[in-house]
Amino acid sequence: MSKKLTFPGLKKLLLPRRLDGGAADVAAMRARALFQTPDGAMTERRRSLVEFLKQVALFEGLGRRDLGHVARVVHERDYGDGEYICEEGKPGAALYVVRRGVVEVLRRGAAGREIPLALLEPPASFEEAAAIRTGVVRWFSVRARGPVSLLALGKSDLDALIANFPALANKVLVRLADILALRLQMLIDAENLKE
Repeated sequence: MSKKLTFPGLKKLLLPRRLDGGAADVAAMRARALFQTPDGAMTERRRSLVEFLKQVALFEGLGRRDLGHVARVVHERDYGDGEYICEEGKPGAALYVVRRGVVEVLRRGAAGREIPLALLEPPASFEEAAAIRTGVVRWFSVRARGPVSLLALGKSDLDALIANFPALANKVLVRLADILALRLQMLIDAENLKE
């Protein structure tokens, strides 16, 4: 049975709506549906890190003990309003999970102007490829909108899980592959919107 992967925490996908209702609109609607938060989405609550990690799509299906191992290797980082978490064209350093606050995903347009693509809120993740391989050049920027708290999982953190908890690391890597495949499909759909 195939399970649909969702991206809880995506606050808003900022794709333009077309008035003619053509095939491009269908692709945009699919992209919006992929990122929308399911009904009854959890509001920000004060929870332990393990309880929070249960909500993250990347760690879905992991038991409390496995989540405890993950909680030991992630790093919490705080950012102020307008501060860039990552910048387009620069290499990625870590996968991030939004714990508190809202971040904006941006891309530079032809004129060098920043174009907003999406708003992410807890428990959304981004920069998944950077957890697998450092030095991957980013195709987008992410900026804090107000005070933000993020969890970071770098390649060295994932390597520590691989060395110490290989079965857990395998589960995380499989989920990373699922998420990256979906993101690739979204990029393809977005590119088709241009045509």
